[in-house]
Amino acid sequence: MREIEVLLAEISSRHSELDGTAEEAELLNTAPPALVDVMRELRVPLVKVPSEIGGDELPMASQLRYFEALSYSNPTAGWTGFNHAGAAGICGAKLNDVGIDTVFGSGAVPFLGAVAAPSGTFSVVDGGIELSGHYRYASGAAHAEWFFLAGVENTEHLSVRLAAVSANDVSLSDNWDVMALKGTGSVDVTLDRVFVPDHLLADPLASPLRGGPMYTLGYQAYVAGENLGFSLGVCQRLIDETARYATTKSRGNDGRLADRGAFQYELGKTQLEVEAAKAFGLGELTAADDQCARNNGLSSSEEQKVVAMLAFCTESSVNAVSRLYHFAGAAAIFNRSVLQRCFRDAHGSAMHHVASNVAYDTYGQGLLARQDPAE
Repeated sequence: MREIEVLLAEISSRHSELDGTAEEAELLNTAPPALVDVMRELRVPLVKVPSEIGGDELPMASQLRYFEALSYSNPTAGWTGFNHAGAAGICGAKLNDVGIDTVFGSGAVPFLGAVAAPSGTFSVVDGGIELSGHYRYASGAAHAEWFFLAGVENTEHLSVRLAAVSANDVSLSDNWDVMALKGTGSVDVTLDRVFVPDHLLADPLASPLRGGPMYTLGYQAYVAGENLGFSLGVCQRLIDETARYATTKSRGNDGRLADRGAFQYELGKTQLEVEAAKAFGLGELTAADDQCARNNGLSSSEEQKVVAMLAFCTESSVNAVSRLYHFAGAAAIFNRSVLQRCFRDAHGSAMHHVASNVAYDTYGQGLLARQDPAE
């Protein structure tokens, strides 16, 4: 079990390698082998795995810091990494001991693709289930060794199971043609009557078999730290790259961009807004970590606050860097520019459903319920 400062130092020491594969990932629409190798050496998939089976079991506030750093160096590593880590965390908490040996045994660092939506159906058969389905947005699918997928039983009972499926048993689509998060390779995954043995199945509603109370959280709260970390990482990278660019960029006879008062104003304001989003996020996640440990989980209202915070901090930081990006001029729209990559990826992160502003509705309903005498 590694401490967060050790993990951050490891990422920093590999920055050149991570950064050096970022453009290639964009061109390939997936993580190149060299990047996957670095992620495996950093043991990225294990940072949310229960400590009992060799993981780091990072609390939510530390997840923000970790994936902020990783995404700053390489957005493909950050996005696919938090998907792999989140899936491995639940898999490690929920599978029985035989399943753990199968997926995590012999010191493995397994890359699990995952889709949260129960987009498949299954039938119970002797010794397990047969699972079929079409799952969308499986980030990191091309280099995944397992897929952790949810299916609904083909009966009136509507029971749900989580299934760890070998990558050899699925088909991948070639349909990741997007303007943001290009390197994540979040293609569709299809299964047709794949047998999954009982030891690779888990009940999502059952108590975790190992790990702390973090593994009892609802999906959106569970991924809040990692998801916000990604957004903050690419936003901070955009700020830093824009500041460096401004010291050399001149537009016509207007002088250096760095010497413009309007740019200086926007740069300073943007940095403060992103720092404010990070401070708010870290504060809420630290409080949630404490509440989770103290009460063996979070209440519904506490989870709603975490999810609303995620939406707000993502929106705030992405809006802030969007204003700054406009100062860069035409050079920033070329595909070779790190500025356009950060801009697109920041907006791609804001489009994720866990960061949706629907969270404001839910949080607002909770606030009203406290005041409404009819409730």
